Amino acid sequence: MKRSLDDIQKRARAADSVIIVGAGKRGRELSKYLANDDLISMEAFFDNNAQLSGSHIENMKVMSPHKLEKENCVYIIAVDALNLRRELRVQLQELGIPDEEVIAYYHNRDYDYFSSLDERYYADELQDMYYECFGKEINWERPISYNEKINWEKLNVKDERRTRLSDKYLVREWVKEQIGEQYLTKLYGVWEDANDIDFTLLPEAFALKVNNGSGRNIIVKNKKEMDDDAVRRQLNEWMQYNFAFASLELHYRDIVPKIVCEEYLEGMAESVYDYNIYCFHGEPEFIWCIKGSHRPECRASFYTKDWVMQPFSYGYPKDPVLAPRPEKLDEMLELSRILSKDFEHVRVDWYNLPDGRVLFGEMTFSSWSGLMHFVPEKYDLIFGSFIDRVDQSDS
Repeated sequence: MKRSLDDIQKRARAADSVIIVGAGKRGRELSKYLANDDLISMEAFFDNNAQLSGSHIENMKVMSPHKLEKENCVYIIAVDALNLRRELRVQLQELGIPDEEVIAYYHNRDYDYFSSLDERYYADELQDMYYECFGKEINWERPISYNEKINWEKLNVKDERRTRLSDKYLVREWVKEQIGEQYLTKLYGVWEDANDIDFTLLPEAFALKVNNGSGRNIIVKNKKEMDDDAVRRQLNEWMQYNFAFASLELHYRDIVPKIVCEEYLEGMAESVYDYNIYCFHGEPEFIWCIKGSHRPECRASFYTKDWVMQPFSYGYPKDPVLAPRPEKLDEMLELSRILSKDFEHVRVDWYNLPDGRVLFGEMTFSSWSGLMHFVPEKYDLIFGSFIDRVDQSDS
């Protein structure tokens, strides 16, 4: 715990009224603990989930956040997610509640915590993260929405192919076997230690990445301007980080870390779209067209196979500008059918470069780790219906 229960208890005893902000697992856990102390006056839960408003949890009423017309109150924010704690603190400030009346209680859910966590508690942690994101619990027995099913799969699907195909190095061999080497970016080298890289043997421009996670890339446009030692340190640091313990995407856990060097694709982030194709049971259903991937101004829209823009978004803000239909869309769709044919669901990512090449990007089994909102939310259910797991076929 970031703030010890002893500190919380002392502060709560000194207050005339105690409000727990957040009626999720962490809040309920705290209320049970404090309720055993007769010197503490428990007032209510505050929660932004309208469906909980007016109900009772642990014998306390759940209410929408507001400033109590009482003196000497303490408001305890009891959620683990850093972004939610920040949002709730700002909300309380806007309600006129001074900072000195607000404290926080949470698990420091970081890499050290997850990497040392007993597997018996994985389901509880996934449940907590899901609740903090969506304000409701995962139905483990009969998950319905896309995000529910992704989290169910993170815990329950044991398929070594997911590990192999999430490995940004080993997946290259899979793609070569299935559709041919011409769809792969040029490979300049692979290493298990950044200190073994001889940069003099590499071209002037290239891309470095580690194979066991997401978003850990170094783009070198001119190696004469590169700080070799800094690059080595960064790569070796990333190599020590097991991406599975970011949000319990467990298919990453057994990837043997490596450094991969591939060709630099000129103008990729500035002018080339990512075409991420959501496939279900071997059939593409939607193309997620992303402009400026991994950049602050990134925008994205979903399209049908007939290139009709859809009225929803997922994670990235919706791009209102109609993107040009990619020249090789039909080819990308057919290749996605081949690569996804053995899976209930997988996202296959492509680039259609200005020089006419179609290049494979990656295969992703848990987009956004199943912890991002669809807007509107009903598309969470629509995407979930496409997965339609076999063990739920009688539902």
